[in-house]
Amino acid sequence: MNEQEQLMDNLLNIDLEIIDVVRELHQGNWDSQSLKHQVGDLLKIRDEMVQKLMSAKGDHHQCDCDHDHSH
Repeated sequence: MNEQEQLMDNLLNIDLEIIDVVRELHQGNWDSQSLKHQVGDLLKIRDEMVQKLMSAKGDHHQCDCDHDHSH
């Protein structure tokens, strides 16, 4: 697995973890501050991974779908 594939795999794992934590928050009526902070931390990690993936691809911030993924 090359670096780009590894980053995409890690990104998928982070997304799944974010979904799990959001589900826990939903089940707890959005009442857990620690889970809210965990979601924030996971989103920050995800954003960093996306940035790293985009830099691994170079300055080209578009895939074949013609959407801008630079955010």
